[in-house]
Amino acid sequence: MVLHVRQTVSEGLGRVLTRNGVLLMATFFVAAVLQSAFVWVLATTYVPLGMAGAASPPGTPTPGAALPSLVSASAALLGGLTGGVLTVPIQIVAVRSLVDDGRDHLPEQLVFRTLGWATLRLFIATLLRVLAMFVLIFLVVIVVTLGTVGVFAVLPESLRTTLVGAWYTPLLVVPAILVGLLPVGFVLLTFAFVEQEIAVRDATVTTAFVQSWRTVAGNRLRLGAALIVPYGINMAFSLLLGQVMPDATFGSPTFLLTQTALSVESSIISIVVLGITSQAWIQLTGVDGPLADYWTGGTADSQPSDEGATRNAVE
Repeated sequence: MVLHVRQTVSEGLGRVLTRNGVLLMATFFVAAVLQSAFVWVLATTYVPLGMAGAASPPGTPTPGAALPSLVSASAALLGGLTGGVLTVPIQIVAVRSLVDDGRDHLPEQLVFRTLGWATLRLFIATLLRVLAMFVLIFLVVIVVTLGTVGVFAVLPESLRTTLVGAWYTPLLVVPAILVGLLPVGFVLLTFAFVEQEIAVRDATVTTAFVQSWRTVAGNRLRLGAALIVPYGINMAFSLLLGQVMPDATFGSPTFLLTQTALSVESSIISIVVLGITSQAWIQLTGVDGPLADYWTGGTADSQPSDEGATRNAVE
């Protein structure tokens, strides 16, 4: 089935701009703030060991001193990963609510039905997806860097001198970076329906990736067109905030302020993206609310299998 971009965006936003959508944004914001605060505490913790004036053993932190940078960064990374305990369940409930389209009410079944297993599966799937994108970005950076060095090596010395000090030189690298990031966009779009497969169809991690690949096949460009605006806003906001508050490091007093602003924006964009992708998934699979009927087999063409492997595409 062909994905209709305008319909996907309009109906997706229609399901987001409701009482349920606003509540999901607020809940996501609270969870994001708590996670950011947890990361900040871990990254800026001082060692309270020992007593005042007591000598510290060689090679150990002095009492009252900040954690070493490597330990601090590791603690922050651990805090970021454990933050999924807060945000992943909200994603599960958000997807179910947006597919169910209750708008003004949230049935208990959408919240509590197999929430533990769904959270564990989505947490693992999210880690795998992020890891794949990180590896791709790392490879892109290496390729672009080596390509830039290679191009400069073959250029005449006079032209190299001109380019090194020119203001427009960084702009010449942008097209190469954008082309290099195409594989990242491919992964992001290909596995955009993992949340829906796990939250609605009770899919395993492997099945969710396979089903997302099959469902989005032939519609990646259309799905990308539907998501380009919210993703563009997210990127532009992050870059702008980085320019306004460039010193917002873990130890900076502006860190929490920066993270609060990012949390507000990301909470809104995250629910908007889930709304659009959920509507796209509904179009391509034919699975729609109310989910209580779907889960109890109330619709003949939408019978969920044990692993969520059934594909109910509308041909």
